[in-house]
Amino acid sequence: MKFFTYRATDYTGKVLKGSIAAETPEVASRDIGAKGLYVISIRETSSQTALLVRYFLELQIGRVDILEFTESFSVMLKAGVPIITCLDDILSSTTNSSFKPILEDIQQRIESGSTVSAALEAQGRLFPDIIRTLVAVGEETGRLDESLREAAEHLQRLQNLSVAIKKALMYPIFAFVATLGALVFWMLFVIPSMTGTLKGMGVKLPALTLMLINSSNLFQAHWKLIPLALILVPLAIFLMGKHPKFRYLRDRILIKIPVLKIIIFNKLLATFAEQFRMMIVTGISPIKLFDLIVPAIGNEYFGANLLKAKDNILNGSTISESLERQNILPALVISKIRIGETSGTLDKQLDFLAKYYTKKLDDATDNLGKIIEPIVMAVIGGLFAIIIMGLLLPIYDLVSKVGKA
Repeated sequence: MKFFTYRATDYTGKVLKGSIAAETPEVASRDIGAKGLYVISIRETSSQTALLVRYFLELQIGRVDILEFTESFSVMLKAGVPIITCLDDILSSTTNSSFKPILEDIQQRIESGSTVSAALEAQGRLFPDIIRTLVAVGEETGRLDESLREAAEHLQRLQNLSVAIKKALMYPIFAFVATLGALVFWMLFVIPSMTGTLKGMGVKLPALTLMLINSSNLFQAHWKLIPLALILVPLAIFLMGKHPKFRYLRDRILIKIPVLKIIIFNKLLATFAEQFRMMIVTGISPIKLFDLIVPAIGNEYFGANLLKAKDNILNGSTISESLERQNILPALVISKIRIGETSGTLDKQLDFLAKYYTKKLDDATDNLGKIIEPIVMAVIGGLFAIIIMGLLLPIYDLVSKVGKA
């Protein structure tokens, strides 16, 4: 099997890029044409390049696109519309040009006799494991529309969590950037312009003033390192994040940081409860579900403790007992899971927990500005108080000497 990258246009004239696997360029062109596209150019490429092209395409497809796809698919199937017609309508209405080749591939596979779940499976990591599992269960039970509706609700909750996190981080990031910008301005322009005046006063400069002047000189000499650091530091963190031990330590520290832990921990609990609920709804065994939940949570420390709980379950403990031993979940979570196990209402208890911690996260994000604002103001005020004092002390000494004379 060979790999080809191509440029093609759809019926609206929009240019699309993508990759395809085929035996020959002719077969590849035929398969692209079967998707309703007109081939502009096609060339053979390596499998690595094809995967890279696909990776960048997937980066342009967000959770909102997947959510709209599952919602539309569910609604049309519920109304009795055939699957192929559903996909035709979704294809014609989608506005994301990067998502169209994915939808076309899904449609082509289904037309060739593939199941919906297999067609989604062929798209790699674009569709989360839980979504593919729900679709497979829906196909087996004849309730594909209901499974897609549950998948859409699940994605909507995750989207709400994501929006809440972004809203929570907006003010701290803005405050940090504004403070850094002001500090750079003072170090590069204000302090250097006053240095000559301060040194020409004929008074001994205080230690604080000398510290500011030396800091400004150092900053002027090496300011070009700042853009470099803004590139290298995130890159270093990204590369270090490839190592499980670093991720474990980083994630453990993050959930211990004051103020920040309110956001992170509530997000973890809401995600854990929502993922757990969906696994229970789809009928996945408690043994397997932890393996699926851990990657979805995205916290190495939290995930490692969940896997320890899985080992306890394998040894005969209940889910609540196993989780309680890890000492990472609040008493409310343990209590609700225990009630759900004994009463057979685990999915309902987890649904309550998911909504409860999502609400707590919303409240935390609404109040985060009020919590952080005094801290930010204190830090900014402290920094500029030091700068102002350093600049005014020599003037005060000069005025004192003049007064004594």
